[in-house]
Amino acid sequence: MKVEEIAEAVVKLPPDELARFRRWFAAFEAGRANHADELGSTATRLGRFAGRAFAELRRRAKDRES
Repeated sequence: MKVEEIAEAVVKLPPDELARFRRWFAAFEAGRANHADELGSTATRLGRFAGRAFAELRRRAKDRES
């Protein structure tokens, strides 16, 4: 996974999910042991969202090739 792909997925997050992601990332950067707890259910939702975003990117790239 490339940083550009992650950035595109993050840009598409709705405001409430972006806030949750921001809190998790701040904990992760600070090296807090509980950053996994802060991620909690956000991981599942972000994972699904990222999967959909990457599928859309692949579909668009494939459409451009055609």
